[in-house]
Amino acid sequence: MMVNILLFCYIFVCISLIVFNVFYVLETQFLRKKMKKETQKWQKDIEKQVQYLKDYQRISRKHQKHLRKKLKFVLQLLAYTNALDTFERETIIDYLKQTHMIWRELAVDYLKKNNMKKAYFAYVVSKYAVDCQNEYRPILHTLILYLKDSTIYCHENVLKALCKLGNIQSIENALSIFNSEQWFHHRKLIADNLIHFQGDKNELMKVLWNHINDWNDNMMSAIVEFISRCHGAYEVEFLQYLQTSTTPLEVRLAIIRYFHTCTYEPVRNVLYSFLDKDMKEDEKLTIVAAFALDRYPGEKTVILLKNALHHHNWYVRYNAASSLKNLNVPYEELEDILNGQDNYARDILTYIYSRQEDI
Repeated sequence: MMVNILLFCYIFVCISLIVFNVFYVLETQFLRKKMKKETQKWQKDIEKQVQYLKDYQRISRKHQKHLRKKLKFVLQLLAYTNALDTFERETIIDYLKQTHMIWRELAVDYLKKNNMKKAYFAYVVSKYAVDCQNEYRPILHTLILYLKDSTIYCHENVLKALCKLGNIQSIENALSIFNSEQWFHHRKLIADNLIHFQGDKNELMKVLWNHINDWNDNMMSAIVEFISRCHGAYEVEFLQYLQTSTTPLEVRLAIIRYFHTCTYEPVRNVLYSFLDKDMKEDEKLTIVAAFALDRYPGEKTVILLKNALHHHNWYVRYNAASSLKNLNVPYEELEDILNGQDNYARDILTYIYSRQEDI
């Protein structure tokens, strides 16, 4: 009897899964067809408005009302953006400038929706906002409100949108919230977004760097990476903080990477010091310094890098060998390592050179 019941339950579950899959496939096909149909509708509407704009220097009020009504629904917003993607950017740039009021109103509507929908709306703003910053200012406060109780996807897309809109105060406010709420957002993601800031990057660097004593290590290392990738002139300030032992380790590491991108002769001796002594407590400084020294050629640089090949840490040896290679150190100067007794030093040097097909 028990076996029959179990068999019946098994058959019932199998049939249920089959029915579910059938309905899922049918629904997916239906939604795909519906999305295609709606996208085509939006394409025609946009084409008409582009022509209307040429004739009357504005989009029609009827179209504006249609946008306000339809784009409150995420599926319609998706179809609309799919339609926008079919046009060349230059073709619809004036059209997009005419829609800034609609985006402001929609931002408030999407504030009431779930995190996934808010994240998508923020992404849409980041993708389709155009160079009319003053008109978009009212939307900035609303987007910052999206950050509360949201996901990492929403955080990322809000940052993208704020950087696209190019307002320094909104970026500062958003990152201050990240810091005060102790939300983790990878420094590379933050730096990548800041790189695409549409306003005055030099002024943004200045404002963000002023928080060196206020914001956490992850945030400030992201700011240093942003400044580094923009080649900001912060050599003097960064050298001072690099030499200060109380500066957080992650920030010091980011500063060393900055000096690899933006060479600065006075930092040479500081980098030497990280290789010239055993820094067990901050071994990461030795690792990154070995990487950065390929931009500071010289006899002492070669000596220290060769000594670093004997370091117990594999990453120090790897970076030292790579830097020697990048400095085009002659093969003859490396014979004492290649013919020496330290197998680890010989192996890493042979690996780096052979990998790059120079031996």
